[in-house]
Amino acid sequence: MKILWFTSTPSNAAIEFGDKEVGCGWISALESIVVQSAEHELGICFLYEGTEFKKITKNKVTYYGIPMQKTNGVQRIINRQLGRINDEYPSGSYDEVISEFKPDIIHVFGTENGYGKILVNKFDKVIFHLQGLVAPYYGVYFPPKISKWKALFKDSFNNQLRGLTYFHNYNIFNRRVKRETDMIKHWKYFSGRTDFDRNYVELLNPSATYFHCEELLRQDFFTTLWHAPAINAGKKKIVIGTTIQPNIYKGLDLIYSVLPLLKDFDIEWNIFGITESSALNAIVKKTLKISQPNKSIIFHGSVSAAKLLAELQKCHLFVHPSYIDNSPNSVCEAMLLGMPVLCSSVGGIKSLITNGKNGYLFNPQDRYDLAGLLVHVINNYELAIQSGYRARKIALQRHDSEKIYAVINEIYKEIKHS
Repeated sequence: MKILWFTSTPSNAAIEFGDKEVGCGWISALESIVVQSAEHELGICFLYEGTEFKKITKNKVTYYGIPMQKTNGVQRIINRQLGRINDEYPSGSYDEVISEFKPDIIHVFGTENGYGKILVNKFDKVIFHLQGLVAPYYGVYFPPKISKWKALFKDSFNNQLRGLTYFHNYNIFNRRVKRETDMIKHWKYFSGRTDFDRNYVELLNPSATYFHCEELLRQDFFTTLWHAPAINAGKKKIVIGTTIQPNIYKGLDLIYSVLPLLKDFDIEWNIFGITESSALNAIVKKTLKISQPNKSIIFHGSVSAAKLLAELQKCHLFVHPSYIDNSPNSVCEAMLLGMPVLCSSVGGIKSLITNGKNGYLFNPQDRYDLAGLLVHVINNYELAIQSGYRARKIALQRHDSEKIYAVINEIYKEIKHS
């Protein structure tokens, strides 16, 4: 069967297309097992930072790089100031790819991009794998204490001028909401992995066919087991790990708000994925009137899988404070390691965690809820460790590569013969 993917990444051809981040996410992992199976001929189409259409073949996969539409600096600023979406390009190159590859099925990863709109009236057997969902995210984009106006005026003048603030991103999100809604109403086949994304599809398109399909994780997290660090007596030193991207709805402000409630503990909160010098950190600190660096928070920025694994081994707990999420890989990886995991009870996370069994849930809108839960978990640390063991057992089954490939293979067969 000939399968053509539309993705946001060159996947395992990252180096060949000038991408600094070599593929190691779920799409590249899935690509590897599809190639190993030899049941399908795979093509991957994506936008890249190039000037010409580029096609290469590597490890029996055909990669089609479509150059991003180039505009001058002034036009880019105008587009961002006006909230224009920048990923809807003329469809000629896409027509060329489809005509040449002649797929049996097109598999699109994500509804937040423009592929679903571009493919209308070009191909029928298209399935969308749900990732982030724009409309639900848009509804809770800004944290309780950070309005869109604060996000604008507490950012740097340079970002305001260039349209790079969260205020401008929010306006672009607004445009994506309608596009995503129209796409889900139009197309028939979707796959996801949580009640949250299933319910969203059924709400917008009751006649759609939804397939449950889990995602793969980085291999290093399968072969590494977390070992619980001891909690010292006296003023307890507690090390917490959090992996989040610099999105304003990911809960960095909640971490700052919770720490003053935990003065009985010596907290070290390690944040991976965000730098201390980031615009997000500056906005949060200005909003919360924090003038000095918080010595309890250590920002690591982006780190390799090996570095992250080494740092998480030092942590007593993993906390995910986001105001919205579907099934964040960071949470799934922490569960796979066997760590005690505390997560916001939002979006699809409730499909990952049963409160008190394989993790703990809290209300991100209430800092006292998270603070109180942290105290409870610390005081009952042995029970928390047991929850981590159960989390690993569940995660090993949920993210099993052979099971996931078998499910995807059956989905492809059902769609082809429909």
